[in-house]
Amino acid sequence: MEKQNVIIDTDPGVDDAVAIMYALTCDNLNINLLSSAGGNSPIKNITENTLHILDLLGKDVPVVQGAATPLKRPPAYPTGAQGKSGLGSTYDYDRTKLKHKTINGESCDVIYKQLKKNNSPTSIVSIGPMTNIAKMILKYPDCKKYIKEVIFESGTKEKIYGKPYKSFNTGYDPEATETVFKSGVPLVMVPMELGHIAYLDHDDIKRFKKTNKTGKAFAKMFKGYRDFHVGDLGAAVHDTCAVYYLTHPEYIKTEKAFIDVKYYKTDVDDYGYIDIDFNKTPNATVCIDLDIEMLKYDIFKALEMYE
Repeated sequence: MEKQNVIIDTDPGVDDAVAIMYALTCDNLNINLLSSAGGNSPIKNITENTLHILDLLGKDVPVVQGAATPLKRPPAYPTGAQGKSGLGSTYDYDRTKLKHKTINGESCDVIYKQLKKNNSPTSIVSIGPMTNIAKMILKYPDCKKYIKEVIFESGTKEKIYGKPYKSFNTGYDPEATETVFKSGVPLVMVPMELGHIAYLDHDDIKRFKKTNKTGKAFAKMFKGYRDFHVGDLGAAVHDTCAVYYLTHPEYIKTEKAFIDVKYYKTDVDDYGYIDIDFNKTPNATVCIDLDIEMLKYDIFKALEMYE
């Protein structure tokens, strides 16, 4: 069976780290490239986190450093959830001893060249802000013919808190998300609700710690990871759900919908969010549920393949 070519655009991020750990064990995926996306913390830190994850996992995948700032807005980093390091407030590593290095070039150029190089259309898994992808679309409009789909984690299918919800990946760079949506590329939305179903509870985290050295490192990340919606119940793994759509679509329930970016502006707010309409002519597939037990089974199966 021919492997699916995949580029992962990521801003590690604890849940990003779990997604990368899982993706790199999947026999049906050919991970061509990791591009760092400014988001959870400054781009230098995000890029180093990406390199460190590869060091930790003992895997070798090209990494390109992405855009330092959103298309039009100043960066705003959510240190409350992921800590200053981006990998949880209780986890750090020696950044002077990174074994992996980045490849040269602008991320939008490197992603485009990889798309053209591949022998079949490529799936882009976007588990950070979409700045790199948007910049590529703006610079190379023909890139769309090389993209099979953009599977992204962001947004919510519910209206909560009395106003549109500002999910992080879109809220960080809504203009980039809007650019990708309007490009016409096939879209698969993994809303935040899946991560609130797909969280690792305290028993799961203990199992991580006991499984192997890799699991012990992840357990330390989980200890300092605070997803507001999951709270003290455990560690949400939103981003793994996006990869899981590629590997096990049979365990994910989807619906078709029309999605677009809208903007909410008041005297105190100015942000973009994803609006979903299940009654309009659809432009996207929206994941609405998954089999959490099977997801956990496959996450631990992946973890056990490491040392």
